[in-house]
Amino acid sequence: MTKPLYRSRKAAPVRAVALPIAVACTLAVLVPYAPRLEAGEPLPDALYGIGLWAVALAALVARWRLGLGVLPAALAAGAGVPAAVLCKVAWDVARDPTSHNLWPFEVAIALAVGAVPAILGAAAGWGLSKLFPARGR
Repeated sequence: MTKPLYRSRKAAPVRAVALPIAVACTLAVLVPYAPRLEAGEPLPDALYGIGLWAVALAALVARWRLGLGVLPAALAAGAGVPAAVLCKVAWDVARDPTSHNLWPFEVAIALAVGAVPAILGAAAGWGLSKLFPARGR
């Protein structure tokens, strides 16, 4: 049995994609989230949409094609949801310092909402890696 790629000496290129995945997921969630929140939609409902599908797809690709484990793939992709909420909170607080006095609860809600598609996407990627193993590994 071989060691997983993310735990070997060849791990640097694979680990290097974790931050770009998180940044891409942050942008994928933030772009549709910010206008919906400005329109008056409440927090959990404003997060639902194409951004969470992008999180699930990123976790699937990170697990299936990049060889990350289920947990690292889910963490890399799922980090984008609370990061998007933190970006929006920082933007709003810069405009009005009295807004978002309950921001830790907003981040906790974003963690819960983002964990579901990230874990499901990583689990689907694990299943696909078992069904269609990569050649040369």
